[in-house]
Amino acid sequence: MKKSGDVLNIIRLEVTPSTSTYARENAPLLPVPSLIIADKQTAGRGRRGNRFYSPDNTGLYMTLLFESTNPIPLITPAVAVAVCTVIENNFGIKPKIKWVNDIFLNGKKICGILSECFSVNNKKLVAVGIGINLTTTDFPDNLPNAGSLGIDCDKNKLASDIAAAVLDYINTYNDNNIVTEYRNRLFLIGKKIEFTENNVIYSGTVKDINEECNLIVELSDKTEKILSSGEISIML
Repeated sequence: MKKSGDVLNIIRLEVTPSTSTYARENAPLLPVPSLIIADKQTAGRGRRGNRFYSPDNTGLYMTLLFESTNPIPLITPAVAVAVCTVIENNFGIKPKIKWVNDIFLNGKKICGILSECFSVNNKKLVAVGIGINLTTTDFPDNLPNAGSLGIDCDKNKLASDIAAAVLDYINTYNDNNIVTEYRNRLFLIGKKIEFTENNVIYSGTVKDINEECNLIVELSDKTEKILSSGEISIML
């Protein structure tokens, strides 16, 4: 393990169960902000208890840990925009966002985001976990929609660029820009989706997002559902 940097504390790990778990377990000892980067995760975590496949040296697995004295609105959408923007600026590739926290390229998921808030020693901390498939080609059978960026790059630079973009949002709080940028990259508008709410399966067409980046879905009877969380499936 190596540490470097004076403003952003950077921790490099060869292998860890999860960079987000590492951040949470070591939060009492870590300066903030801290950036944890691993070459491999043995138990990478996603939303709703899902695992993020994290094989050795083919992806960027990182968690940014920082302090928040106030609630941070739209943190996951902001991170999604930050990831897309950094990829665009570095590689000239324009990925898209699948609500709420996945980044897609050419119809395949290349990145997942997990945002968690917790308190340590009376400090309110946020840990943002980001996993990007860079050159991974061999995925488990249960991940048919997984894909890769297809670029072997300097992972440390990419991670630092993403961390800087996220921290810039934290320092500026420009929600209007985040909503606009998020909407521009969202590929679901106009698509038919299926979702479950209170054990009832619904289907409808995505009309837009609101100012909180919640999904606005028009059902077949022309009523609207506003989704603030959950999983959706795109209907073919």
